[in-house]
Amino acid sequence: MKVGDLVVQGTKVLKLYEDGKPKAPSKNIGTVIAVRPHDPDSNIPETWRKNLGRLVDVLWPSGKISEDMAENSLEVIND
Repeated sequence: MKVGDLVVQGTKVLKLYEDGKPKAPSKNIGTVIAVRPHDPDSNIPETWRKNLGRLVDVLWPSGKISEDMAENSLEVIND
Protein backbone atom coordinates (compact mmCIF):
# COMPACT_ATOMS: atom_id res chain seq x y z
CA MET A 1 0.00 0.00 0.00
CA LYS A 2 1.26 3.47 -0.86
CA VAL A 3 0.17 7.11 -0.79
CA GLY A 4 -2.42 7.74 -3.51
CA ASP A 5 -3.95 4.25 -3.51
CA LEU A 6 -7.75 4.04 -3.50
CA VAL A 7 -9.02 1.85 -0.66
CA VAL A 8 -12.19 0.50 0.96
CA GLN A 9 -12.59 -0.93 4.44
CA GLY A 10 -12.03 -4.67 4.34
CA THR A 11 -13.02 -7.49 6.67
CA LYS A 12 -9.66 -9.23 7.20
CA VAL A 13 -9.02 -7.69 10.61
CA LEU A 14 -12.47 -6.73 11.85
CA LYS A 15 -15.97 -7.89 10.97
CA LEU A 16 -18.70 -5.40 11.84
CA TYR A 17 -22.10 -6.41 13.21
CA GLU A 18 -25.33 -4.51 13.71
CA ASP A 19 -28.15 -5.96 15.82
CA GLY A 20 -26.31 -9.30 15.88
CA LYS A 21 -26.17 -9.56 12.08
CA PRO A 22 -23.12 -9.01 9.87
CA LYS A 23 -23.00 -5.45 8.60
CA ALA A 24 -22.35 -4.95 4.89
CA PRO A 25 -18.89 -3.56 4.18
CA SER A 26 -18.71 0.15 3.48
CA LYS A 27 -18.70 1.14 -0.17
CA ASN A 28 -16.95 4.45 0.52
CA ILE A 29 -13.71 4.78 -1.40
CA GLY A 30 -10.90 6.64 0.33
CA THR A 31 -7.48 7.87 -0.71
CA VAL A 32 -4.36 6.91 1.25
CA ILE A 33 -2.61 10.12 2.32
CA ALA A 34 0.08 8.68 4.64
CA VAL A 35 1.66 5.32 5.47
CA ARG A 36 4.09 4.88 8.36
CA PRO A 37 5.44 2.13 10.62
CA HIS A 38 4.35 1.59 14.20
CA ASP A 39 6.40 3.32 16.86
CA PRO A 40 8.80 0.64 18.19
CA ASP A 41 8.30 2.03 21.72
CA SER A 42 4.51 1.59 21.63
CA ASN A 43 2.69 -0.76 24.01
CA ILE A 44 1.29 -2.81 21.11
CA PRO A 45 2.70 -6.37 21.15
CA GLU A 46 4.91 -7.27 18.18
CA THR A 47 2.57 -10.07 17.05
CA TRP A 48 -0.33 -7.60 16.89
CA ARG A 49 1.77 -5.13 14.91
CA LYS A 50 2.53 -7.83 12.35
CA ASN A 51 -1.16 -8.75 12.03
CA LEU A 52 -2.36 -5.14 11.78
CA GLY A 53 0.30 -3.89 9.37
CA ARG A 54 1.51 -0.32 9.17
CA LEU A 55 -0.44 2.79 10.21
CA VAL A 56 -2.42 4.41 7.40
CA ASP A 57 -4.22 7.77 7.17
CA VAL A 58 -7.16 7.85 4.74
CA LEU A 59 -9.07 10.80 3.29
CA TRP A 60 -12.75 9.91 2.69
CA PRO A 61 -15.10 11.60 0.18
CA SER A 62 -16.86 13.40 3.06
CA GLY A 63 -13.61 15.24 3.78
CA LYS A 64 -13.01 13.28 7.00
CA ILE A 65 -9.51 11.96 7.65
CA SER A 66 -9.18 8.64 9.48
CA GLU A 67 -5.77 8.48 11.12
CA ASP A 68 -3.79 5.43 12.23
CA MET A 69 -5.96 2.79 10.54
CA ALA A 70 -4.52 -0.71 10.38
CA GLU A 71 -3.09 -1.36 6.92
CA ASN A 72 -4.59 -4.85 6.87
CA SER A 73 -8.08 -3.49 7.59
CA LEU A 74 -8.09 -1.81 4.17
CA GLU A 75 -8.31 -3.28 0.67
CA VAL A 76 -6.61 -1.54 -2.25
CA ILE A 77 -9.00 -1.25 -5.19
CA ASN A 78 -6.79 0.83 -7.47
CA ASP A 79 -3.11 1.53 -7.06
